[in-house]
Amino acid sequence: MPCRWEESGVLSHEVEGSGTPSGAPIGAGTTASGAVAAPARPAGPRFFTGSFEHSVDDKSRLVLPAPFRPRLADGAYLGPLDGCLGLWPDDQIEAVFARWDDAVGLGMVSEEAAEAFVASTFPVQPDSQGRIVVHKSLRAFADVAGPVVVVGARHRVGVWSRDQWDRRMEAIPDGPDAALRQAARDLKL
Repeated sequence: MPCRWEESGVLSHEVEGSGTPSGAPIGAGTTASGAVAAPARPAGPRFFTGSFEHSVDDKSRLVLPAPFRPRLADGAYLGPLDGCLGLWPDDQIEAVFARWDDAVGLGMVSEEAAEAFVASTFPVQPDSQGRIVVHKSLRAFADVAGPVVVVGARHRVGVWSRDQWDRRMEAIPDGPDAALRQAARDLKL
């Protein structure tokens, strides 16, 4: 089944030689030519990677790193984690809530802890300059006033106070560089 990119950046599939999609009705999910449109991949890199030094300003705003902005442009959710804040794209938060639900069902966490997580997680919308507002309770939870380190964590972003991030890195036996070298050898990368 041949594929082609539409002008809109959407991948479509056609039945070979017919110019029409394979049995799909025209309407939602089809293009004007009748081709079935695959769901659009979110803009930007597939994973959040890298670390960036930023700060929370006196208006409680955090400027998001430029590489992360396309993936977060449609909105995100900012919530508490272990020692830092987690920032999930809007299209990923449902899976996070499902993991909490599963953990409650398995008795790994209490229902109250799950409710506390939801109550402490806030929707955020980056402004035209890529800034989000960090809620007062989250700033206090993770001590993210002033310098912060914004870290890619594959499917989410971590927001760490500079001091907390430094302590985390210092806790790695022989330091992060030695740990990375050893891990690369162990994983045969």
